[in-house]
Amino acid sequence: MKMNTQPAPAPTLVPFIALHGLMHILATTLPSLSPLVKAEFQLTNTGIGILSFAFATAIGLGSILSGMLSDRYDGMMLIGIGFISAAIFSGLLFLSYDLFSLTLIFIIMGFFLSLYHPSALSYIAKTFKIRRGKVFGVHEIGGSVGIAIAPLIAGFICFYTGWRFVYLFLAFPATFFTFLLFRMVREGKMEWVGNKQMLFSDANPNINSVGLKLFLRQAISTGSIRRIYVTEGLFGFVIGGSLTFIPIFLNEAKGLSPDLAVILTCVFTGGGAIGKFVGGHFSDLVGGRKVMAYGFFLAAPLFFIVPFLPLMWTILALALAGLIFPTILPAIITTIGKEVPVSRTGIAFGLMMFAGFGLGSASRIILGLVSDSFGISTVFYPIVIAVLFGGCLNVCIPARRFFAK
Repeated sequence: MKMNTQPAPAPTLVPFIALHGLMHILATTLPSLSPLVKAEFQLTNTGIGILSFAFATAIGLGSILSGMLSDRYDGMMLIGIGFISAAIFSGLLFLSYDLFSLTLIFIIMGFFLSLYHPSALSYIAKTFKIRRGKVFGVHEIGGSVGIAIAPLIAGFICFYTGWRFVYLFLAFPATFFTFLLFRMVREGKMEWVGNKQMLFSDANPNINSVGLKLFLRQAISTGSIRRIYVTEGLFGFVIGGSLTFIPIFLNEAKGLSPDLAVILTCVFTGGGAIGKFVGGHFSDLVGGRKVMAYGFFLAAPLFFIVPFLPLMWTILALALAGLIFPTILPAIITTIGKEVPVSRTGIAFGLMMFAGFGLGSASRIILGLVSDSFGISTVFYPIVIAVLFGGCLNVCIPARRFFAK
């Protein structure tokens, strides 16, 4: 009888769960601090949107390059380089007091943060051959916890010091986990599998590994891949815009202090860990498309009613939206893992991050313009439109017709 040699999820994923959480803390802190940064530099909502757009776009564009690199070189080394460099520039933010240098540092830091996802997701896709939805869901718990606690960390530190101390504080765990990763690699506890494992029997036969250009052409011409990247772009549009403008909404529309608005943003981010685990589990049971459709459609009315509610009901609606909407992400990741060959998982996940962080970052500017023109409460209406479009895109028959060749 053939034995199952798949590694146990917990020992293999533990370092990635921790690093994933730290990556998202570093990526989410700027949107969470938007009321304080806006006040210091006297920015409009469009201005803070542009700053957040530049940071997210750097992560998205960098993910394409890091995806290609992870298919050819040691992904563990790329992750380590990314974190130690992000730690250095996180510390440099403490010394930046003009908007130009601040923006430049965030752009550079975003590029180094982009080195994480393609390498980590590629490693998981190459290592786990069964129940990958659940495994990706477990990995996403780290990111969700990071997103959830980022507003808490930022808010509590800001109660006692300026917002720059948040980044100075985060530089230390980033450095610690980088050296921990290098130590585990040196001691043989972790090994980069590279392209040695050509094992997936469920890889899409319409896409092969004969070359990057051919992969890109075939990915674009394959309806299911096009749909999943558009879905990821819509997901990034909603998440990025929400994280940037929910604290400003709580500050300006609900009358909370900037520090308290930052902390209460965690009601939206807090349920993501549960949501992503549930999304990964049900992706294995009923399929990723159904999970994505339900995630979009169930979140839409919650985003719609937020501007009309008193504070306590607003918090409840945001908490439910933050619990339901993240179920979509593990379904997206699982679908990509099934659709692409193992030799191109790095660039496939890099393009996914580009769609989410890069193309999705447009929400920061769009929502900034909308709120400056019509009021902060109106930021939720473009979000609702994007959510409804994402739901329609993943309803089986319309999506198939829309993306048919």
